[in-house]
Amino acid sequence: MRKILLSCSFLFIFSLILGCSSADTTAKQEHITVGIAADFDYLNPLLMQLSLSREVCSLIYPTLVKPSYNDEAGNIEFLPSAAESWEFSSDGTRATFHLKESTLWEDGTPLTSHDFAYSYRLYAHPEIASTRQHYLDDLLRTPQGGIDFEQGVLTPDDHTLVLNFRHPMAPDIILDHFNDLMPVARHLFEQIPPDDIRMRASEIPVTGAGPFKVREWIRQQKLVLESNPRTTLPRPAATTYMSFIIVPEYTTRLTMLKSGQLDAVISAGGINPKDVEELASANPEIIIRPVKDRYFDSIVWLNIDGEHYRQTGKVRPHPLFGSPDVRKAMTYAIDRQSIIDGFMGPEHADIVNTSLSPAYASLAYTPEERYEYSPETATELLRQAGWVPGPDGILQNNGRKFSFSLAAPVGNPRRNYAATIVQQNLRDIGIDCSLNIDENLIFLKNQNEFRYDAALSGLAAETLPFQLIIWGSDFKNRPFNSSAFQNAELDRVIARLSTPQSETERLRDWRRYQEILHEYQPRTFLYYYDELEGFNSRVQNVEVNLLSTLYNAYDWELR
Repeated sequence: MRKILLSCSFLFIFSLILGCSSADTTAKQEHITVGIAADFDYLNPLLMQLSLSREVCSLIYPTLVKPSYNDEAGNIEFLPSAAESWEFSSDGTRATFHLKESTLWEDGTPLTSHDFAYSYRLYAHPEIASTRQHYLDDLLRTPQGGIDFEQGVLTPDDHTLVLNFRHPMAPDIILDHFNDLMPVARHLFEQIPPDDIRMRASEIPVTGAGPFKVREWIRQQKLVLESNPRTTLPRPAATTYMSFIIVPEYTTRLTMLKSGQLDAVISAGGINPKDVEELASANPEIIIRPVKDRYFDSIVWLNIDGEHYRQTGKVRPHPLFGSPDVRKAMTYAIDRQSIIDGFMGPEHADIVNTSLSPAYASLAYTPEERYEYSPETATELLRQAGWVPGPDGILQNNGRKFSFSLAAPVGNPRRNYAATIVQQNLRDIGIDCSLNIDENLIFLKNQNEFRYDAALSGLAAETLPFQLIIWGSDFKNRPFNSSAFQNAELDRVIARLSTPQSETERLRDWRRYQEILHEYQPRTFLYYYDELEGFNSRVQNVEVNLLSTLYNAYDWELR
């Protein structure tokens, strides 16, 4: 009863906020409302980590280029944005970007090459601890080993940005990485000591140059964006306002979409596949737009002893998951197809054994052993590793029980469903697995600090260059490597894939990249899935794709 009352109260409050009376019709036409499950971590590109935060930041801040996915070619192309043109030296060690001269920050200050150069220094600052700081590692180095910003990032004039690298770089790597390093306004951030930026994140005004600007952000409630009339990146948003309403409970989000209180429901799994058929018959005005091959779910097994690492800074294997054979056993023990069939349906997900998206069919790697569901194989691998049933039926090894907690984020029905299947599968082979459902920002923080032994997590891993930053033995500076997986050969493969290569070399290294992840299973890779975004048909000009749900949100209009 309490849950019903809370849901009703929630709906009533939002009906007041959004305004559904006939008197508000005109205002409604200028205001798109989008339901999401959890708040953004940051609206500062230096600090953000969540994929939806990144998407929204790309609507607020300038980007060097605009990535575009070519369905027919199966690759990413780059179009002009803040940079109207660019070129690369023949030896791959220099990139030169020519910026548009008409671009302004929302306060009227011109956007210049100096904003980019200054921001790159902030991204590299250790106290800011950006998740993208290692994008700068390829720049020229000083004799002491640090990044040589004086020679590595040049600004010959206000509209020319030159990047010099210490070794040849593949053009698509340069474009992808430096496009992700969205600049902040130098004239504002120079007033804040870099050491204070993370600590004072909540009080630093969000000032951008993109199609939207921030009108209001009430944490855990809503974010309201407003069309930015000054922008030329590429143009002011077509609709005056776009609000992201935080509604943690999926059934409430769906009800609000059906009733018209929300114009769209996105992220955190979007629309449950089991609801699609009913929506098609009862709510034909709701259009389902699938984002395919962008997101994967996995179980992150912490490869190191997290507590020991936090206390000493030293690495030793995790007592449960430090062994690759144990991690393989975990994958064998989990009925991934059952999760797909029970929640998404086989037409909306593909089982995978590495982090690489099925979108890159030309790089596909098909191993002989696919870790198909086999409790018997899992049990044998665990027995060989010393894990045998104890008096209570729970596996034990030298007096230690195989017992742990599996963490998952709140408000994500797909992951919550998967967690219950995983829990039962592991119990069936004698492993005691409890569930721990955390609020999204806490979940993210604990993963970054290696506090979870295991976590049902995922990533938007849409581009090949992004694949190269998920992994890396220097896991302290690779926050997406939340399993703390270390492998020297994989480091070398990633380094080669970052440089210009022949097609033969490229295919060879991408194959080895996948072989290593398949062999060591730092995560149990569950599946790539279709995220089904729900839109009311009155929202026009919507394009969702592999790169982003909000890819062209500045063109969305209400009819």
